[in-house]
Amino acid sequence: MKKRPFISIYLLIFVVAGYVQAGEEYAAKLKKFEDYVTRQMKESQTPGLAIGFMKDDYVWVKGFGYADLENQLPTRENSSYRLGSVTKPMTATAVLQLVESGKINLDAEVQTYVSYFPKKPWPITVRELLGHLGGISHYKNYDLEGHIKEHKTTREAIAIFENFDLVAQPGTKFSYSSYGYNLLGAVIEGASGESYGQYMQDHIWNQAGMNDTHMDDPSQIIANRVRGYRLVDGKVKNSEAIDISSRFAAGGTRSTIPDLLKFAKALIDGKLLSPASFDSMSTSMVTKDGRLTDYGMGWDTEGINGHFEISHSGGQQETRTILYIFPTMHFAVAAATNYEDGTPNLFARRLYETITGETFRPEFYSNQQTAKLMNQAIQSIFNDGASYFDKYRKAFTTNERENAEAFAYFQKIIATKETAKQIENGRHPNTGQPFVKMGSYMTSRVENKSADGLDLFNDYIALYHRDSKIPKQYRFSSSFEKQLQQWKSSWDKTNIAEIRDLNLTPQPEIEAAGVLLKRTFAGASVYPDLSQSLSEEVRQLSAAGQMDKAAKVAEYSVDVYPESDRAQTTLAVIRVMQANESDAITRLKKASALNPDGSASAENLNSIAYELNEMNRTKEALNLLRIAENLYPKSASLYDSAGELYLKLEQKDKAIESFKKALELDPNLENSKKMLEKLTGQ
Repeated sequence: MKKRPFISIYLLIFVVAGYVQAGEEYAAKLKKFEDYVTRQMKESQTPGLAIGFMKDDYVWVKGFGYADLENQLPTRENSSYRLGSVTKPMTATAVLQLVESGKINLDAEVQTYVSYFPKKPWPITVRELLGHLGGISHYKNYDLEGHIKEHKTTREAIAIFENFDLVAQPGTKFSYSSYGYNLLGAVIEGASGESYGQYMQDHIWNQAGMNDTHMDDPSQIIANRVRGYRLVDGKVKNSEAIDISSRFAAGGTRSTIPDLLKFAKALIDGKLLSPASFDSMSTSMVTKDGRLTDYGMGWDTEGINGHFEISHSGGQQETRTILYIFPTMHFAVAAATNYEDGTPNLFARRLYETITGETFRPEFYSNQQTAKLMNQAIQSIFNDGASYFDKYRKAFTTNERENAEAFAYFQKIIATKETAKQIENGRHPNTGQPFVKMGSYMTSRVENKSADGLDLFNDYIALYHRDSKIPKQYRFSSSFEKQLQQWKSSWDKTNIAEIRDLNLTPQPEIEAAGVLLKRTFAGASVYPDLSQSLSEEVRQLSAAGQMDKAAKVAEYSVDVYPESDRAQTTLAVIRVMQANESDAITRLKKASALNPDGSASAENLNSIAYELNEMNRTKEALNLLRIAENLYPKSASLYDSAGELYLKLEQKDKAIESFKKALELDPNLENSKKMLEKLTGQ
C-alpha cells in the first residue's frame, strides 16, 4: 500500500519532464511563428487573435493584440470569442450522443422530434440535416436575418425559416444551411426534454472540461469577453451589436481557444462519442447520385496532406474562428479573432506548418495543361488514399480485381488525356472511388508516409522495382515513370523552405518576393502553386484599403501563374475595384476558359460580389455582377443578386428590372418573386 504514492510521484515527474521537453522542442519554432503573427496582424489591421495547438498531452495557447481596443486590454489565452459555425460540430456531437442513447433515430423524419415544423414536399431526416443534405435554405435575406437584435426562443428562431421552400429535394444536393442546424437544435430539445443550452452544458461542455464555453448572451456577464471589430472604408470600427440567439445551435455559442482544444481532445479520446459514432461523424456524406460532399456530420472531411482530418470554420459579427483536428496524430489547431475581416485560417495553417514541418496543403502548378491536370490527379490519389489509410490503417480494398480496375482507371487518364472530368470523378462512389482504392493501396505498401503525391508515386515505383511480386497491372509505363521523375525533380528544386516561408505583406518584401518567385520557378515544369495564399493576401490587403499593395501582389501572382484561373480572377477583381473594367473582362474570360467551374464561375463571382458589398464597395460589387451577367447570361442568381444591390443603392427601377430578368430565367426563384411583389405590389 505504501508503494503507491512512491510510484505516483515518479509517474508525475515523468509526465512533467515530458511536458517540459515538448515545450523546449517547440520553443524555437514558436518564436519564429510569433514574429510572423505580429507582423501579419500589424499589416492586416487585425485587432486581436488567440491561437493554440494540442499535441498529445501538450497544449500551447497565446494571445496577440487586443481584446478591447478602446480600453487597450490585451488578448489573453482564455479570451472569449463568439464561435460562429464552429458551434455546428458540437451540435452534431449532441445529436449523435442522443442516437447512442436511443432517443434519436438518424433516419426518422424531423417532425418526430419537432412536431411544429411544417411538412415539406419531401420528408427530411435527421441524418440529412447533419450533412446539409436536407434541402433547408440558408439565409434568404441576410440584410434582415443577419442583423436581428432581439432575443429569440427556439420556437421563434425556427419560425424565421419554417415556411421557406426547400432549395432541393433532400439527399440530392449539398446546400450549407445554418437554419438546418437550428432545426437540429430543436431536435435535441425534443428528444432530450432539455433546452439546447442545458443539454450542451451538461453533456458536451462539462464532460469535456470546457468550463469557459457558454451560450452567447449579451445580457450576461461572461468573463474575458472580447469586443468585436470590422473594417469600414479601410478603418477599424466597432462591430454591429446583434443578438445571435436566432442562430443558437448553428452559431450561438461563445468559447476560448483552450476549450476548443479540450473539445478536440475529448473527441479524439472517445469521451463524448463511441468510435462508431465518431467514424460516422468524420466520414463524408454521399448524395443520392453517388457524389461525396466532403462534409460529414458537423465537420468538413476533405483531409489535409494525406492525413485524416476534420475541421470547421465560423464567421459572424465580431468574430472569425477555425478548428482543425487530426485524430490519428493526436493533434489539433484552433484560432479565433475579434475581427470580422480577419483570416484566422492563415495563422492556423502557418502554425500547423511550424509544428509539423509539412506544407499544409501542397498544390502543384504547371503552365502545361496536361501536366497540371495529371498532377491534380496524383495529388487527389495521394490525399484521398493516404487520408483513408491514415484513418483506418488499411487499404480501401484487398480485392485484386478492384485494385486492378482502379489502376486501369488512372492508366486510361494517362493514355487518353481525358483528365479533367475523370479526375473529378475518380474519388466519388458513383465510379467506385478508384483514386481512394489506388492511393490507399499504394500508401499501405510504402514504408513511410509520403510528403505529397509525387513523393508517394516515386516511393511506390521504387518499391515495385524492388518487389517482383507486385502485379504488372499495378505498375506504370516506363514513359510515365520518366515523366514522373522529371516532375519530381522540378518540384524538389522549387518547393524550398525559402518559398514556403514567404510573407508578402510588408511593402519591402513584396518586391523581393516577386523576384524570388520568378527566379526560383524559371524554367520549371512543375512548381508550388501559391495562388491561394496570394489571393488571400490580396483580399486582406484590399479589405484594409491597401489597394496598391493588393494590386502588386495580384500582378505578381499572374506573372508567376499565368494559366491559373484563381490568379486571373483575383487580379480581375482588383481591376474592377480600380475601375479598369476592360482588363477585368479580359482576365475573367481567360479564367472562365481555363476552368468554367472554378474561380470565375457564376457562383463564385456572385460570392465575391457579396464580399465586396460587405466591404461597403457596393458599386464595385454591381460592376462585377454586370460583367458576370455578360459571361453567364443564363444565370438567374446573378440578376437576383444585382437586384438586391440596386435596391441598396436606392435604384428601384433597376432593381425591378433585375428581379424580372432573374424570374425570366428561373420562374421558381423565390427571393426575386417576393422582392418584386414588395416593390411593385403585384
